Amino acid sequence: MSNRIGTYGAGQQYLQQILALQDRTNKEELQVSSGRVSQSYSGIAAASNTVLNFQISEALTQQYQTDNSITTTKLQASGAAVSGVQTAITNFKNQLTSFQQNGATDAQTINQMQTFAFQALQDIQAYLGTNINGNYLFSGGKTSTVPVQLPAATLSKFQALYDGSNLSYPTTGSADLLDVNMGSKQTTALSFVPSSGIIVAAQADALAPVTTGSNITIANSTSNNSTFNVKSQAATNVAGAALSETTTAAGAGTTASISYGATPTNIANAASGNLSFAFAPNGQMTMTPATANSLAPLTAGTTFTVAGSTGNAWDGSYKVVSNTNGVVTLENNEAPVGEEAVASTAMTVTDNTTALSPALTSGTLRFTSSASSGTGLTTVTLTAAGSNDFSGITAGDYVSLGGTSDHNGTFQVSAVSGNTISFVMNPDAVRVSQLLPQTGRTDVTLTGNDSQGNATSFTNKNYSSLTFSPTGNGGETITSATAGAFVTATGAIAPQSGALLKLTSKSGVNDGTYTVVSNDGTNIVIKSNLLTAESNSTTATLSSSSYYKGDNMLQQQIIDQGRTVTIGTTAADPAFEKAIRAMGIIAQGAYGTAGGLDQNMGRVSNAMYLLNDALQSPAAGTPPYGAEKTSDINSVTQAIGYTQQIIAQRTTTQTQISGFLQTQISAQINTDPTTAVTTLLNDSNALQAAYQALSQIRSLNLMNYLK
Repeated sequence: MSNRIGTYGAGQQYLQQILALQDRTNKEELQVSSGRVSQSYSGIAAASNTVLNFQISEALTQQYQTDNSITTTKLQASGAAVSGVQTAITNFKNQLTSFQQNGATDAQTINQMQTFAFQALQDIQAYLGTNINGNYLFSGGKTSTVPVQLPAATLSKFQALYDGSNLSYPTTGSADLLDVNMGSKQTTALSFVPSSGIIVAAQADALAPVTTGSNITIANSTSNNSTFNVKSQAATNVAGAALSETTTAAGAGTTASISYGATPTNIANAASGNLSFAFAPNGQMTMTPATANSLAPLTAGTTFTVAGSTGNAWDGSYKVVSNTNGVVTLENNEAPVGEEAVASTAMTVTDNTTALSPALTSGTLRFTSSASSGTGLTTVTLTAAGSNDFSGITAGDYVSLGGTSDHNGTFQVSAVSGNTISFVMNPDAVRVSQLLPQTGRTDVTLTGNDSQGNATSFTNKNYSSLTFSPTGNGGETITSATAGAFVTATGAIAPQSGALLKLTSKSGVNDGTYTVVSNDGTNIVIKSNLLTAESNSTTATLSSSSYYKGDNMLQQQIIDQGRTVTIGTTAADPAFEKAIRAMGIIAQGAYGTAGGLDQNMGRVSNAMYLLNDALQSPAAGTPPYGAEKTSDINSVTQAIGYTQQIIAQRTTTQTQISGFLQTQISAQINTDPTTAVTTLLNDSNALQAAYQALSQIRSLNLMNYLK
């Protein structure tokens, strides 16, 4: 009997097979314990690309869900804040309704109503200051900035700032949100004109954003550093002076003509008759022709020029605000200040009603403008393509331009060269005086108390006629043509210094309640923030700041691939702004003063309209301060709710997609537990048998065989 004894090589080969089996068993043990086919992508090489794509998609979906959860929290907080604002507005509106119905104007009732108004302002400030995770929800893109910052912390300080007379709370949305800071870079220079109560910028269109009702602060001037309330935009002429009223129809001059339209079309003095200019109650200028309906073509929005008026006192470029029964209300037109390029084939140039000869050189004509701190005016220059196109024009001529977008009209040439003509633009100005300059008024009734507290009234039977001046010794002045007109039958001067003076008239111009500074019987001086004459200041700055400190960049959130939504709104939304404005209008002015609520009860109905419009726009009735933007609390609430609904729908879809992806990933990287355990047991048994066989083989040797 004989047994075979293996060679060394055969033994090593057998050992390698055992080690390979051992390695496979180790991997199978790891698969069973971890539940994964492999711990690296190399172990699933064939499916690795698919798995990676699925995992990236699933991770992105999970991130969207996380972000959307945070966004939903912000929207819920925004909705709660808006609901709080709605409650504050509704509660204040109810209080104001009761006050209006009661009609009481005693100190206690007035003070209580104004306290309610200021408390409502503070409530809205708090609600709109909602902060989630370090982000203010109503500040737009400036999420680290408190959105609403009231200018005063108490009602008394608020009324000290807004006295309701010299400095009133803004009455329009654009004024309430005005936030500007202008230096010489924007204005070139500022001039202050006490005689007309205006501030003028050398850059003709610089003050266009400064709307009626705004509060502006002048700094770095020589004598006018203060805060002023803009009573109106002032229309000016080409000399930069405010348009004045004409006392007779001939005041506008028999050579005055109006040009409008693309051609342009001229309305000569022969057709319109002499033009009369007069102030409207709101401070805007009106123009009335002697010939009825001759200005009918000048509909609202039409731009036109006036040229050739007496002393050029009404010459300029204007825009029609309204045309009622032939009476045109106008404002400055700033459009010609802008640059423009016009093809020579499209443009017409007429010199003193005569077409240019020869015609314009083929090419492009260009309008440019420049402002001068020396003259305080802006000059527009037209440059022709040909070097001698304008050689036949002389300074002082009137040229009519047509075929342009912004420069149609008739202008007086201020300078000329072979290929350029220049003309001066009438600059923007804002009126900050309480009184509009007027003479010869006979329709005004003045009412005030004498030293005994007795109400006394004066009419034209007493004063003959009145002159209103934005200047005076200590304030603006109302002067009687009859000396000693403001004296009672007992010889007492009325109204006394410190008393209130109420003006009412048929025209409504300069109507209001004022505080008397002094009265010598002929001249009544009223309290005012006077201007001091100052020309072309290049150091003076003009600024205005609103309650809203955020920006206009609405927060946005990517809620899914290719889907972005806007998150909430800002505290500058008209729904909030109208409510804040209404409350500020009621809260301003202390009781018993010219600007107090008791002296200005018309504010109640005006504020009521704003509150109604803030809750549900458009509100019934006529907007007291001009057209309002249509946003309201309901639309804001609906927008927030709609965004929440969109996110909820996307989140549901993302949850489903995430589940699908996880299933597919699991199928590729996870093991089947039963299969894995069975394979492991089989290989473990094989490994055990292999080691036993190896042990028996290694126990065989010659010595044992010989035994």
